[in-house]
Amino acid sequence: MPTLNTVLGGFAQPLPPHPAQAPRGSPEFRRHDPSPRGPPSVIRSEGLVAPSPSQKSQGSDARTEGVAESHTGDIDTGFLHVYAPENQSNAEKQALEACLDHKYSFSSPHEQDLQESFAVTYWDNCYTWCPVLDPETLATETARSPLLANAIAAAASHVQPPLVPHEGPAAYYKKARTIFYEDEESDGLTALMAVSLFYWWAPRSPSTVHRHSSWWWTSVLIRHAQQMNLHREPTSAQVLSGTLNLSLRRRIWWTAFARERLTALCQSKPAIIDPDDCNIQELSLSDFPSDPRYRRKGEMFIQWVRLCMVIGRIAKTLSRSAMPTTSCTPPDHHRQELVNWVNSLPLHLQLPIGSARTQNFDRDVHQLYLPYLTTIIVLHLKRSANTLPEALPPAILAASCIARIMRDILSRGNTRFLMAISCWYCGTAFIPLLQACRIPHLAKDANDCLDILERAVEQLQLMWGSANVIREGFKRLRTASNEATRPARSQTSSIPDETSTRLMEPSSTHTECRGMKDFDWMALFPFVTQQTGGIAESLLMGKQNGTATRGFLSPDNFLFHDNIATQFEDLFEPFVDYRLDFMVPG
Repeated sequence: MPTLNTVLGGFAQPLPPHPAQAPRGSPEFRRHDPSPRGPPSVIRSEGLVAPSPSQKSQGSDARTEGVAESHTGDIDTGFLHVYAPENQSNAEKQALEACLDHKYSFSSPHEQDLQESFAVTYWDNCYTWCPVLDPETLATETARSPLLANAIAAAASHVQPPLVPHEGPAAYYKKARTIFYEDEESDGLTALMAVSLFYWWAPRSPSTVHRHSSWWWTSVLIRHAQQMNLHREPTSAQVLSGTLNLSLRRRIWWTAFARERLTALCQSKPAIIDPDDCNIQELSLSDFPSDPRYRRKGEMFIQWVRLCMVIGRIAKTLSRSAMPTTSCTPPDHHRQELVNWVNSLPLHLQLPIGSARTQNFDRDVHQLYLPYLTTIIVLHLKRSANTLPEALPPAILAASCIARIMRDILSRGNTRFLMAISCWYCGTAFIPLLQACRIPHLAKDANDCLDILERAVEQLQLMWGSANVIREGFKRLRTASNEATRPARSQTSSIPDETSTRLMEPSSTHTECRGMKDFDWMALFPFVTQQTGGIAESLLMGKQNGTATRGFLSPDNFLFHDNIATQFEDLFEPFVDYRLDFMVPG
């Protein structure tokens, strides 16, 4: 049992200030940087890197801050500082009681032996997107904390089940959740680490409101982190006290931030985090362990967080676009943000799908691009009088790239490492590909892509409850689409191929796609070539010939509307009751 000194949280050595300041003028978070010098790079991968604060504290059993005091560092709008002595005394009393009253322990020596394999599964499959643990301290932390031990077991045994007897993810999750709700964990950061891992156990879809979904646990994580002031940089006095693990705080916070931004776009929910309330620094590589394996995963995480910043701004714009009194950011601005992000990636993080076969497969890189491509689709789907959205060419190309990514993953035989939100990625990609099936020169390749997405979702059904909803939606939509287009095929079977070519010819009397007149949408796809796939080849050739954005199946093209009445009048009829709510992760 830890001593009272451990519970109250002190490190063996004082903690120096973080060696590098985050850039000023960040579009997402404000900085407190009085230095007149120019902003340094956030990712500092070259040269010698100063040891991170987490590394300086890795020799101590008391890794975290101990008491999770709820008002430390707050801007005191409610004048609670008047009662600061009583608040401090009460916090210490609660911590001592929690320390002396542990009701739970990890079940058996056999289960304890499994912790090593669970840890390996976490490092290999989860750390890139949830870097909340440290390899040097994990064994000590799980030995001390039944909450953390069961949380790791729940996540790891779900992603990669051991082939020896074990209790299973449902049992581990139930124990961890019970310990959390009963406030049995005395260490605040340890509790946040454990809650972060619940993301990998979501057996039920969020079709109804419940307290087991990723949306729920992300909200819990954010509120507890805000109560502990992880969203704000600590004062100099707090840093010098040596009781704060700055790197761990940042990694936990940015994990919660990124997840919420993705879910806000996916589930059309307002975000809890307001960037104007935060001044926490962006992460740098020095916030990760010095081992090159973890630094590489850390670099991936940093880029993922930056992408999620953009996604969050897009979600906010889209959610408020229907409000007549709200001024919205122009779509081209968000498209350019995406272009800037994808062009900022180093060579080893670029998506390697420029050839027909992927030779340098990296599953983390493939996963990194799934939210990027899905966001492109969302920006280029237009709500119409029919409930099924209408897709612009960038949405169709992005969807085909998602299918290519899923094909690469399926070819290597394992989808278990994919996160639950991958169900949404597949569900979103399905929509433009379904429409592409009605375009004669894209139909075959679009159907092949739909087959890949269906196989991917079948595999995801083994992991995530949301995949069951997506899979049923696929069946209904594809069956209805095939029935609707069968008469059209028979009526137009004698029409020469050049007819569809004429539909693609440019005309000065026809308008460009809304918001894309002056935007080169191929800038969103620097990794795509004609060898990427059949759809990519057709669209790139059309783009070169000036036919890809005019006369195309797009909601703002006059020629499209003129022809849809005769060729595709039954296309959207079966989907009148179709709703997009099925596209949510577990």
